[in-house]
Amino acid sequence: MQKFEKQPYDVLDYDVDMIDWFDSVAPGDDIESVTVDVTGDGVKPDLVIGPAPQPETQLIGDQPTAFKVWVGGGVDGQTYQVTCQVLTEGGRQKEVDFKVKVKEQ
Repeated sequence: MQKFEKQPYDVLDYDVDMIDWFDSVAPGDDIESVTVDVTGDGVKPDLVIGPAPQPETQLIGDQPTAFKVWVGGGVDGQTYQVTCQVLTEGGRQKEVDFKVKVKEQ
């Protein structure tokens, strides 16, 4: 699982590239949609997915095998898990997770 750091004020985008997965499991398939959920260290998540004016996610390319997740906010010292549920054009479902630690520098 990938891990990233950001400051509470930062609004950053994180790219999730699934080309290796598609090449080995589903050549010719691509991403239809992505939904995102956030969980925190036992606390109510203060990490915001898609803070205005950014969208929650953006598919990358004409036949997307990658996507971008926009993240903002969070509480200093907390680590959040971002869970992305990917649905493919061919009906496959894949879950991809990454962690974001919020650290005031």
